[in-house]
Amino acid sequence: MDDQDREVFIDFSECKNNWVNYANESDSFEGNHRSVESTNCVGFRDAFADPMYIEFCTVPWTRFVYPYKKNFIEKLRKLSSGKAYVLFKETNDLIKKYGWSTFDMG
Repeated sequence: MDDQDREVFIDFSECKNNWVNYANESDSFEGNHRSVESTNCVGFRDAFADPMYIEFCTVPWTRFVYPYKKNFIEKLRKLSSGKAYVLFKETNDLIKKYGWSTFDMG
């Protein structure tokens, strides 16, 4: 569901093509020799960002964020919420289960 509560389909094959084009054109990655055949990467993930996210290379890009409210102890220790990480990990595990990957930014 998007911000307007509309159901949205994410085509991972399209995301893979877009990721390869982005990575080949970006100064953030060495070289420009990636091919669609050599990867199953469909986007980016960062478990250390605040909030954590998984972003897919759709047009425009689609970002899943894992917001959370810190409890008192977490605020004192500056720890990430375990609940948010569990949801983040579940999503990432499903992506991997079906043969896709995301580039780790963290």
